[in-house]
Amino acid sequence: MRARSMKVIDLAVRHVECISAPTSIRDCALAMRRRHVGSLVVTDSDNKPIGVITDRDITIEVTAMGRDPLATSVADVMTSPVVTAKSDDDLVDALAKMREFGIRRLPVVDESGLLVGVITNSNMLEELAVMLDSLVRDIKSSKTREIELRP
Repeated sequence: MRARSMKVIDLAVRHVECISAPTSIRDCALAMRRRHVGSLVVTDSDNKPIGVITDRDITIEVTAMGRDPLATSVADVMTSPVVTAKSDDDLVDALAKMREFGIRRLPVVDESGLLVGVITNSNMLEELAVMLDSLVRDIKSSKTREIELRP
């Protein structure tokens, strides 16, 4: 029997760094630097995700191609359409979606399609590490208990 999976919203970061599509790549890069992030969710005026832009997108599509970062907009470079997860999706399903699309970050939306968070493979790995640590402690505890009960 498979254990009930955690929901995406349980691990999602709720404060999401966002940017609008018309923003120049220069301003986008400055925003990433200022906010200490490597990606931004691109949202429309209703706070619905329409794309994602990463520092790698900027490197590969702007810098490497010799494009002008002042004349190039986020909309020109962002990954779109955006792949999202619903807040009540299982983590296992979200991970499968990330693997299917080859992405490391997944914006999380509510039932209306509004952005409510973002989940990353790092979030999932951190949770797995906590669970593994708990499992190791349980194994050690059960061994200690057995030694005490059956000397």
